Amino acid sequence: MSDSITVLHEADAGTVRRGIAAALERALGANEEPEAESPGAIALPVPEAGAIGDAQIVIALDAGSHERAARARVPMRVAVFPFLRAEWRGELDADLVLVPHEALVADVVALGARRDRVRVCGPIAPEGWSPAEAPETLRERLGLGAEPCVVVRAHALERDDLAPSLVQLSLVRREVRWLFDVGSDPDLAKRLRDHVPGYGLDALMFADGPDALDAYRAADAVLGRIGGAETSRALATGAALVFVPPRRDELRLAHIIEEGGLAAIADSAATLAVTLDAALRDEALEAGKAASLGLDAAGGAARAIEMVRDLARGELEGARPTGLPVGLERLGDPDQTARPKEASAPERDPSVDEELAALREKLGL
Repeated sequence: MSDSITVLHEADAGTVRRGIAAALERALGANEEPEAESPGAIALPVPEAGAIGDAQIVIALDAGSHERAARARVPMRVAVFPFLRAEWRGELDADLVLVPHEALVADVVALGARRDRVRVCGPIAPEGWSPAEAPETLRERLGLGAEPCVVVRAHALERDDLAPSLVQLSLVRREVRWLFDVGSDPDLAKRLRDHVPGYGLDALMFADGPDALDAYRAADAVLGRIGGAETSRALATGAALVFVPPRRDELRLAHIIEEGGLAAIADSAATLAVTLDAALRDEALEAGKAASLGLDAAGGAARAIEMVRDLARGELEGARPTGLPVGLERLGDPDQTARPKEASAPERDPSVDEELAALREKLGL
């Protein structure tokens, strides 16, 4: 079956999304069933409908890929929400919808997914991301010392004015080493160089690449946004989660996540330091790390692919090919039961009537 599997992603997909796509591809290969009857090719996010080929199942990590698969009339489509946010700009008429947390189920149903087609596969760790085997050795190699390390996703801070966020970090009572994640944004890196030194923070920064993996593995906690890609990295490496204040449309999700003990969430920008103080206590840190590891992001790709295979084998309860009727589906308007007027019928070729008349005459009718 491996020869029939196509794994593609859109050119503008982010680093973490591409990593999750790669993890799904690896899981497809690792779980290969050579003796089983193949359900057909399985494809991931695609740049063009023509690139799907003969795929029978498309796993789409974004709405654009899902839409292209629909236009290409792929028989089965799977939508994957890779992050803790229900963001989908388009139709969600998928045969299977996979989400990383139970708290997202109601949100994706509100986006148009059928409830019986939504499954929780848990978070999916990007390919190559896992907890450090020897955290102390890694910290020593990076020269980080024994203080708690917190990765700060710089994009999660107020971009227009970094000062309020930096003030909050400076008010944290515990000695902390701050590791700022600037991703691939050189302008943001410049702003941090210009502003951070004035706040008395023990801080370093890093960009995407091998340094990012080391920094997240060395971190005790990660400060970011609920729907940010940094959450996937934190869960993959077993760091505790701390979130900046959620947007209004994220309040329900934030409440469920916080009540479940998965993350500490600041109520407002002015209380971020208080939230960090509470989250960085030794017992709170250990509980946060345990909560992250408990979601088993390392096994997320395998769980997702097993659900896709169940769909392909027709063993996924409630899932059915898109386009089939649900129950008794009426064809046409129930209020228009009378036969259509003759004028509305399509015009028939006169030669057909002539041929019918000749046939009747021949048969003596």
